[in-house]
Amino acid sequence: MEEAKLRISDKAPKGLQKFFYTDVYLVALVAVVFFTWYTKEIFWGFLVGSVLAGTALIVVDDFKPMLPVALYAPAMFAMKDPTEYFICLTGAIPLVIGLVFHIFYYRPERKRMRMLIPQLLIAAAMLAGGAGVISKENYLGTLAYTLMLGFLPLIFYLLFALYGKEERGFASIGKYTAKVFTWYGILIGMEIITLYVVNKPPFELWGRGFVIDAGWSIDNNLATVLLLASPMGFYLALTEKQKVLYTVLGIINFGFTVLTFSRGGILFGTIMAVITAVYAMIKCKGRAKLKIVIPVAVVAAAILAVYFANMSELNAYISRLANLEDKTISGRDKLYAEAIECFRNNPVFGAGMGFDGEYYAQPEGMYFYWFHSTLFQIIGSTGAVGIVAFAIFYAVRYGIVFRRINRNVFAQFALLSFLGFEGYSMMDTGTFIPYPIMVMAMLLTLAVERTNETVALTPPDKRGLYYGET
Repeated sequence: MEEAKLRISDKAPKGLQKFFYTDVYLVALVAVVFFTWYTKEIFWGFLVGSVLAGTALIVVDDFKPMLPVALYAPAMFAMKDPTEYFICLTGAIPLVIGLVFHIFYYRPERKRMRMLIPQLLIAAAMLAGGAGVISKENYLGTLAYTLMLGFLPLIFYLLFALYGKEERGFASIGKYTAKVFTWYGILIGMEIITLYVVNKPPFELWGRGFVIDAGWSIDNNLATVLLLASPMGFYLALTEKQKVLYTVLGIINFGFTVLTFSRGGILFGTIMAVITAVYAMIKCKGRAKLKIVIPVAVVAAAILAVYFANMSELNAYISRLANLEDKTISGRDKLYAEAIECFRNNPVFGAGMGFDGEYYAQPEGMYFYWFHSTLFQIIGSTGAVGIVAFAIFYAVRYGIVFRRINRNVFAQFALLSFLGFEGYSMMDTGTFIPYPIMVMAMLLTLAVERTNETVALTPPDKRGLYYGET
């Protein structure tokens, strides 16, 4: 007990510690990341951000304040190849110092980590992919990426699982994760809008000629992140006092999904926006419901008014955007058929992550072949071994999500995030982008896992809508 009292986290001012759980801290990081991305001043961005994060690592015995750092950091890079700026990463030295200090100074907690084995299984399946048929050159060409995809989400999962603490009297992991995700959507939206303002593309080129490319990520991947993030605003509208604010932020995040002009993003973003908004309105009780209903109704009315005022022009534009004259699935049908053929040729291990096929042109020096669908990527790249590994992975993930979903409101909105994410990933590449997408999905799963534990420990007479959140 005496040793615990000597901990820095016990001596540090509570106001300083609480700061790292507030929206102010998250907005400050969003501002740092955005201006770093816009100005390309990587050194100064990393320096300011790492001083903030490094301080949190020293004064708080909890790893949750690193969640926004882990997710927002890639958005600093406005270039596809940041290697020429590696010297600028010396600005992150305070963060590295804080990270080393935290890991060795504060004790990890032994907790059950249900996603550990499933993630190791899919990592092994991907590494074994193509065994017996893939060339050494193609296998080694994608090995670094495959290792990232298999083990990077696991590293983040272990750090947050071991060092994340719930009993410090600050924000719970569910509420904190929701806030981090919501502001992540705002950060991405700021970058998207800036690209429109700077490039000034004519409207007829939006989504057809002018493609959103933030450097660190492109339109489809930005839409995937937004699909994971957007429902969290409505969750906060239910559980926080600032219901109008978070309702508006949730609506805006779904709106940013449309601005990516990713066709799959627009499709699933629209579907999930309707489902999420309706569900939030149903769940909210009493007069507080109006604080969610009114903003949603105003936005819905505005969208309908604009549509009916410009119906013919918008219908023509939507038809061009959807490319309705194309009877294929944007060429994906050929990729899907190719994936099935890869499975037939090597049903046990598939063609491998480094398969060199006919219908997708890989970037120079990298052999990772995108089948543009989670299902067909698993079938074509990893064969039966991958099918079994991913089946276990998904069974465990959704076993966590559904475990106490009737009493865990956070899990209910996490499910909405996953539905949009998984649905879109059936026609794109989201589940095979290691960072930040798969890290984000893994940490969302961890947040549900921990909130389930809180639900289980709460007496039955204390359980309710906002259960475990205060």
